[in-house]
This record gives sequence, C-alpha cells and structure tokens, in this order.
Amino acid sequence: MKKKIKIDSDEYIVDPETANDSPTDNADVKTDTSAADTADSPLAVLEARCKEAEDKAEAEHDNFLRTLAEYNNFKRRSREELTMARKYGSEDLIIRLLPLLDNFERGLKASEELKDFDALHGGVLLIMRQLFDILEKEGVKVIETSEQAFDPNLHEAVMREETSDLPDGTIVDEFQKGYTLGDKVIRPSMVKVAHTP
Repeated sequence: MKKKIKIDSDEYIVDPETANDSPTDNADVKTDTSAADTADSPLAVLEARCKEAEDKAEAEHDNFLRTLAEYNNFKRRSREELTMARKYGSEDLIIRLLPLLDNFERGLKASEELKDFDALHGGVLLIMRQLFDILEKEGVKVIETSEQAFDPNLHEAVMREETSDLPDGTIVDEFQKGYTLGDKVIRPSMVKVAHTP
C-alpha cells in the first residue's frame, strides 16, 4: 500500500514495502539512477532531514550539558564564597579591635606597677572612646533615652515610676544602653518609665 508523504510543499508517494529493499532484492529497481535523482527521492530527503535533526539534537544536548556544568560550578563557587564570608567576614572588625585589647593589657600592667587609680580610670575611658569610634564606623549608634518618650520599638520597660514631674510615658532612667546597627535595633535600651498616678 502506497502512502503520500508531504515534505515542505512537495508531495511524494512512497511504497513502504519496497522503500527499504536493496537493488539486489528488487529486480525492478534501476541501479543506474543518477545522484541527482537519488538526492531528490523522498527517502533521501527524509534521511537527510533525520540526520540534520539528530545533529541538531546532539548539539543542543552538548550545549545543555555544558550549561549544566557551568551552573554547577557557579553553585559550588557561590557556596565556597559564602562559607569564606561567614568564616572571615568579621576579620576587618577584629583587626581593628585588637589594639584595644593591647591597650587593656598595657593599662592593667601599668596599674599593677603604679597602683594609680586615676591613671587606670583615664586609660579605661580612652579605650572606651576608641571602642565607640570603631563601632560608629561600623554603623552602630547608641539609642537616646534621656527624657525621651517611651518607644517599644527602641526601649524595653523594666520598671515604672509614679511621678507627676514628667509626662506619662517619659523615660526616667536607663539601666542598660541600647544600640542600633543602621536602621535595625540590635539591643533595646532597658529603661524605667514615668507613670502619672
């Protein structure tokens, strides 16, 4: 039974029973057909298109494998960089804090030799200022509390004091300083808040 095959705008009639027969199996097939006739036959066109599709699929598969390998390498490098950033991300800050540790050691040694409380006090104040300078450069700021209105986003009320000297909700005292890092509160201030009786 012969079938019609359409390739692009051309139609071909192919007999499936004889399409795969070799010239030795089929005496009716002419063996002296020209190369042009063979190239234009429907089977040759189909074989050429099939070969072209296979080549394209193989190229696409190779491209996919190459892209997958690049993606896996990118993921591995990203993971390694993240691990290194976590491990050594604070290195710069630590390097800037080490001189403070040196100053503490020198101050303690000098205070043991001189037994001078005022000198020790002055040395500790100097180190504290150096520490605040380093923290400010990192974006750390002290949360103001003196006579400020209580803000639950910035302050943690641990006590209330009944007073008529200050407006209700005003901070009376600070027990522990609070700090922000950029816009984020990293530790709220612990405060005593005024309460009007």
